[in-house]
This record gives sequence, structure tokens and C-alpha cells, in this order.
Amino acid sequence: AMLDISADQGWLVTSLRITILIQMVIQGRWSTDNALLTLPHMTPYHLNCLRPKGGEGAKRKGTALPRGPIRSLPELLAACDGRYETLLTMLDGEMDRMQIDQIYTVIGKLPQIQVNLSIKGWWEGGEGQKDIRIQNSTDGGRRPDSDWIQVHADQEYVIHVDLVRVNKTKRNDSKAQTPRFPKPKDEGWFLVIGEIENREVIALKRTGYVRGRSRQQLAVYTPETTGRVIYTLYLMSDSYLGLDQQYDICLDVIPASIESQVNTELVGELNDLDMDGGE
Repeated sequence: AMLDISADQGWLVTSLRITILIQMVIQGRWSTDNALLTLPHMTPYHLNCLRPKGGEGAKRKGTALPRGPIRSLPELLAACDGRYETLLTMLDGEMDRMQIDQIYTVIGKLPQIQVNLSIKGWWEGGEGQKDIRIQNSTDGGRRPDSDWIQVHADQEYVIHVDLVRVNKTKRNDSKAQTPRFPKPKDEGWFLVIGEIENREVIALKRTGYVRGRSRQQLAVYTPETTGRVIYTLYLMSDSYLGLDQQYDICLDVIPASIESQVNTELVGELNDLDMDGGE
């Protein structure tokens, strides 16, 4: 309810903080705690034992691991990369084999989600709707011109978010690792599109457990003024601390087009008729 009210008011920072509050309630931990403590039998003492040996798993995952101890769940997932021996080498002598086995089982079930983005809509002079892939920019540095997608001002577009679960799970294994929550909890996700400069929520959607692949759609309206603007997609877990992701959507807003606006409205009306069973 808090998230619905906050998103309806367009409060981006508040909405993101509420999602983190949800994560804290589910995990029974503060957001300032190390997310690795989510793992069974893991204590602050054991955190210093998690040091990668060689980092071959990180090379295959494309993730740079630190020279010192592993400090986050994504770093541990990249270091292990499906190899039990890596975890055993780090924790052998600090835990018994049964405890290490339980940790490895939980690591294998943690959601590893790959995100692909595209934007669909009408452009002036086009022969139909186009679906343009969005480069997954996450570094926050200077953007090359190829990252910027031209869109018309004051027009509705649809952001397609493809969620692909990299790690395979069993068919009925949708429950999150929540040892401090009083009942079983299914994994779920919040998709939030916001504009950081104005601290405004542009779109929000909730989706459930991602087993293999899931395509979500979020409608967004472009600004009325021309110029470059960056929207940011936040993929927020509703169960885990430390597994959130964010991606920038770089838009180059060009003057409005009556032709493309009319086409967009016609498609919207036809979709509404289909949903209502009209002809």
C-alpha cells in the first residue's frame, strides 16, 4: 500500500526506499547488513574467509572480482559459477561439510537475472511500429552517440523488459530463501522506471517468479520538451537484499509528430477493443 501511494505521487526516492524496506522485512535484516549474511550458517566472522582463488569464474561471467574478500552476493555467484570446489576451498576448515553443502544449495537457487531492454513505438515516416534494442548502459560515464535513441516529444512508447533466469531451477522451486520470515515466500520483482534528475517515477510494475524467460511491458510518456533525457530502469527484488539491478535508458527527444501520435492512439484504441471483446 505504501508503494502504491508513493508511486502514484511520482516519488522516486521514496518508492525505492519502500522496496528496500520490503526486502528488510522479508529477510529480517537491516539494509546496512552485508547481504552475504542471508546465506545459512554465515556469520560476520566467515565473511573474511570468502576470498576468490584465481577468479576464473569471474572471467567467464564478465565480472571483475576484488583482490580482497568478497563483499556481495553477485561477487560470490560469479566466483563460484556453479563450481562446488570453489566454495569448499574458501570455507573448508571454517565450517563442516554439511553446512557448506547447504550454503552451496542456496547459492544455486538465488535468482541470477539477465536483463534485455527495447523500446517500441511509432516514428515519423515509418511504415509501422518499430522495436529498437536499448544498450544496457550501467557505468554512468559519458554515453556514446549510439546509446541515444531518438523519440518524439509528448508521445507514448512501450519499454519491453526481457528477464532471463540464467541459473536453472526445478519446476516448483519458486520459494525465496527467507529463514526469518514466518511463512513461505515466492520470489517476485518490482520494475521501476524513474527519472533521477526530477526524482520522478515514470512507470512501475510488479512481476512474479522468473523461471526461464519473462517479457514485461511498461508504458512511458516522453517529455514535452526536446533534448536528451535519461530514464533509469530499476529491477528490485521483493525478497532479497543485494540483488537489485539498474539500467539507463538514454532518450534523445526530438519534436513531436502528429502522424506518430495518431498512430499510437489508434493502436491503443484497437488494443482496448480487443481486451473488451469488441470488433
